[in-house]
Amino acid sequence: MKQVVYLLLFLMFAVNVFSQRELAKERIIEKIYEQLMETTDGEGDFSVLYDDLTYFAENPINLNHTSKDELEKLRLLSDMQIENLLFYIYVNERMETIYELQLVEGMDVFTIELLLPFVQVGASDAASTKYRFKDILTYGKHQFIARFDGTFEKKQGYRPAEENAEFNNRYVGDPFYTSLKYRFQSKDWVSLGLTAEKDAGEQFWGTCNKGYDFYSGHLQINDLWKFKTIIVGDFKANFGQGLVMSGEFLSGKSSSVTNITAQNNGLKKFSSTDEFNFFRGVGATAQIGNFDITAFYSYRKMDGDTINNTFTSFKTDGLHRTVKDLERKRTVGRQVFGFNTTYSHPKFKIGLTTVGSWLDATLQPEARPYNLFYFQGKAQFAASLNYYFRLYKFRFCGETAINERGAVATLNSVTYSPVSMLNLALLQRYYSPKYDVFFANAFSENSKTNNENGVYMGMEIEPYRLWKISAYADVFRFPWLRFGTYKPSTGWDAFLQIDYKPHRKVEMFGRFRYKNKESNLTEPLAQTFYVGTTNKASFRYQIAYQIGSIGLKNIVEANAAYTEKSSATYGFLILQDVIYQLPRIDMTFCLRYEFFDAPNYDNRFYVYERDVPYTFSSSALYGKGSRYYIVYKYTIINGLTLYLRLAGTVYADGRKTVGSGLETIQGNTKTDFRIHLQYQF
Repeated sequence: MKQVVYLLLFLMFAVNVFSQRELAKERIIEKIYEQLMETTDGEGDFSVLYDDLTYFAENPINLNHTSKDELEKLRLLSDMQIENLLFYIYVNERMETIYELQLVEGMDVFTIELLLPFVQVGASDAASTKYRFKDILTYGKHQFIARFDGTFEKKQGYRPAEENAEFNNRYVGDPFYTSLKYRFQSKDWVSLGLTAEKDAGEQFWGTCNKGYDFYSGHLQINDLWKFKTIIVGDFKANFGQGLVMSGEFLSGKSSSVTNITAQNNGLKKFSSTDEFNFFRGVGATAQIGNFDITAFYSYRKMDGDTINNTFTSFKTDGLHRTVKDLERKRTVGRQVFGFNTTYSHPKFKIGLTTVGSWLDATLQPEARPYNLFYFQGKAQFAASLNYYFRLYKFRFCGETAINERGAVATLNSVTYSPVSMLNLALLQRYYSPKYDVFFANAFSENSKTNNENGVYMGMEIEPYRLWKISAYADVFRFPWLRFGTYKPSTGWDAFLQIDYKPHRKVEMFGRFRYKNKESNLTEPLAQTFYVGTTNKASFRYQIAYQIGSIGLKNIVEANAAYTEKSSATYGFLILQDVIYQLPRIDMTFCLRYEFFDAPNYDNRFYVYERDVPYTFSSSALYGKGSRYYIVYKYTIINGLTLYLRLAGTVYADGRKTVGSGLETIQGNTKTDFRIHLQYQF
């Protein structure tokens, strides 16, 4: 501990010039992740976003020759901001300097700071999108990535069989995670990728498995003849507002309170290690006049506990660490056909999406009151109509869908900016309890896009320069039972954040959030439960600033959770981040130390953590203790970069074990390490 304190003191008093573009990019990406992960409880695959932001950091968008589709890939701007930016460039013919962004209506200083690492102002005459084979090789870049993870403490699943009698099982493999990736990228023309992965506990070579547990690959070609996209292998698909088809995260409730509509539709390459949420097959998008026509086909073997050609649910974690896991591995075949046609006009857009899915085993969920209306059977079909149009300063967007049972889901929103300093958003949603579609992932309070009615209202105002106030209120109702709440229920959610940026090297915000929601509660000293309201209020203050070569961030967060018949419990968290980049060599240290006290599960904290590339961390902090991590980055030679990460949690609440089941660790500490080696040429 003394060594850590001495290192922190040294870093705090070092004085160097802090002007590295790479560090600025990572800081911006971290801020974007923090916004997107606020309502995902640490879950979500952000690999596509990371790919796009990394690409645009190396190849900044030329604002004098860009498009709505290209700007949407950044996920930084609302539809209104994108249209205002394109309109400004159209009226003025071109931008002379990047500082003109301040003149675009609706562009505040906070948004401009996010944009700067990814955009530039250049000549408006762009080269033709047509390219030759030798151009692909000339501009192509190769990337190799190797990753190795582990935990220092021994988990129960790796102990001898006689010590696992109560679990009647143990892991069949070693306790290390390994993965290999190869990527070839030639501008935005061609992308080729191969991935191989083995999770900790899975066997690499033995009687249960030969080689890596998971393989993935893709080939994507853009702008070839009439085709905007051709993709073979593994991919994702996004259309409309996510009522029928969404393979990525969507804009939801976050501090970007008026950025609530889905963007960046179409087919996208898949290069992540998520073993569930992707398609495997072929797809293409052709552009014919104002029409974009997309079709795709996928066939995959999915994990499921299949008995007599029937299974209760898909196994989604991709883990095959025990004999029972291996028995469920790739037992259900699923075919998917998808089609979308979209007509685009400068003032409006309309699209039709249809998706059909066929299983070779019958999906039959276990009979529970809350899942009475879940999908059952072998064949599923869904179709939707989505739209977007603008009228004066109003932007209207939405989608309405129907499934094979005739159940309807609809989502509609409107955004309005009466003056440049004020943005307003309103969103209405209705998802029938009978609307249960495999690939739906739309704006919702629930984890599933079904059984929900709600109205969301958001507002952003910039009362003074360098100040921004963001607020939203969301009222929702669940007309049928849901997991953990055994009667129709209601709730509401309110959010307020005030941002202030007094200096280009200092920014801060204060955030308050309150949620009221009904759920199952137990009577004290009783065996029964009742449905009552649970309440949680939280406040966070965060400040980030730079002193010479040091980047610092402090967070203080407190919360209170209580129910109708129980007194409030209080949680508290405080953390310190230190980021230091050496001035003459490409070496960076990122350090965090935090204390937390969350006496109940409802008091838990989720805080984004910096990690190695393509890995996204947000630990759930529950109990009492402290947590730390150190991320070290060093460019050994040009193109060859090493990342090391050490992270640990030390509990001080008297517990004797950490984790549960086969993941149980004896003691009160858990320490993980990660090695990531990346070579690009």
